[in-house]
Amino acid sequence: MKKSGRILVSVSFALVGAGFLLPFWPLCVLGILLAAFSGHWIYAISFGVLLDVAYGTPTGLVRFIYLPFTVLALIAIGTRSLGSRYLLEKAPPEKI
Repeated sequence: MKKSGRILVSVSFALVGAGFLLPFWPLCVLGILLAAFSGHWIYAISFGVLLDVAYGTPTGLVRFIYLPFTVLALIAIGTRSLGSRYLLEKAPPEKI
């Protein structure tokens, strides 16, 4: 892992940890999205599973989604892979 990758994983872990210790879930979401969009998929999924275990089953409107942070991580990973496949790797035409 490169130094920039280590820094991104450290920052995303710090965001997830701060979001869990301070009961402020948008920091947790930001940390998971940072890990997923930077390409560190295993960390995004592991952060999601750990947060789902720590918070427990949600109540209210999202009570049917038993693992919301893990589902968020999987959606972010799918979005990144589709986006990189269809948007980032397209070579612009050399001649108009």
